[in-house]
Order: sequence, then C-alpha cells, then structure tokens
Amino acid sequence: MGVGAIPGLEHLPYAEVWFHELDEHRFAEASAAARAIDKTGLEVWTTTATPAVVEFLAARGYEEVRRYVISELDVHGVPHPGPPSYPLVTYAERPDLAPALFELACTAYADQPGRSETVIDEGWFRWGLAAHPPEAYFIALAGDHLLGYGYLEHEGEQWRNGFLAVGRDARGRGVAGAIKRAEVIWAKRREIATLRTATERRLTTMLELNRRLGYRELYEEIVLRGPAA
Repeated sequence: MGVGAIPGLEHLPYAEVWFHELDEHRFAEASAAARAIDKTGLEVWTTTATPAVVEFLAARGYEEVRRYVISELDVHGVPHPGPPSYPLVTYAERPDLAPALFELACTAYADQPGRSETVIDEGWFRWGLAAHPPEAYFIALAGDHLLGYGYLEHEGEQWRNGFLAVGRDARGRGVAGAIKRAEVIWAKRREIATLRTATERRLTTMLELNRRLGYRELYEEIVLRGPAA
C-alpha cells in the first residue's frame, strides 16, 4: 500500500492510495500514513470490481470525485484507422517544442473533469515528457502553433495511451482523433498486441472516439475523497 501526495494536487489536504480490498486496519494504516505527510484526508482509487471498498468508504463520508472507463484495443484485430487528419511530428523530431508542450500541459491537466485544482510545475518535464518514448510522443501543429499532443507509455509488456492534451482553441476540430490514430498506427507497425486507455466518464466525445477506433470497455476506476480515520 503506497500513500503519497497527489501529483499536481500536492497542495490539497489529501493523500493518494489504491485499495482493492479494505478493512478497518488498512484504513487506519493509510490514514496514519496520510497524517505523517500532513494530509487530513485520502483520495482513494478502486474499481468497479471491488464494490465493497466503495461501500466501506461511503459509510465514512467519502464521495466520488472522478470515474475512469478502462478500455482496451486489440491492435492486431482492428483495421488500419486511416491516416491522421492533421500533420504530426514527434518529440524525437522536435525537442525544441518542450516549452510549448509544458505551457499546454499547465492548462490541459486542470481542464480535466474533477481536476480543476491541478497545478503543474517543472517536475512535468521529468514525468510528463522525459519518462515517455520520444518517438511515440505525437504533436499536432498548425504552422508554428501547437494544437495538441499525446503519447504512448508502457510498463512491462502493457502499452497504454497516455495523457492527451488539446489546446482550448483547437478542441472539437479532430485533433484528438488525429493523435489517437497516429498512436494506433505506431503500435501496429511495432506489432504491439494491445493498447489500454483510461477516459474520464464525463469525456463523452473521447469515449465515442475510442469506440469508433475499436476500443472495448473493460471496467471502471473510481476515485473517492474523504476524511482520514
């Protein structure tokens, strides 16, 4: 059980923790770990496969703040998605775009449902940029203007669609679809078996894009907040 500050939300009074099962002892242990880093509450992640965790926390005043649909794409099994509708470059080709990517990240993370309090600092250059394969870090441009970016990430054998950001002035214009298609094409060329993605339930346009590309919904991750024991 790892208990720590929430990336981008370190200023809030919550510590982040995952629970796949929960009882009074685990709750007390997590609460003590939160108080040890000066947090008075917990932001708990769990899944729809473990409803008892939600019931345990709801009885202690916890409320749901976010919910993510976890979907998977059978990369081998789906047809080629067609070329992206925008010209794309990769971070491997354009490392000079790092400052512009950071500027977009600062607004895009906070624009997510339930994440308006997010504050991105320069640590993003480590965990939001350098930690991901630059050749699979796709960037949409209109001339010199950054429209959006998205990347693939992997842990062990599992590849995932990472964070996808589109500028406020470019939303609703197919930028996200272009980036997602480029990611699927890249995965196909490298014979990656599956891609998983997490999409906040309120992002209905992105959920519909996933379905059109062939992603299949597996389960949901639930995020709740409440007071420490």
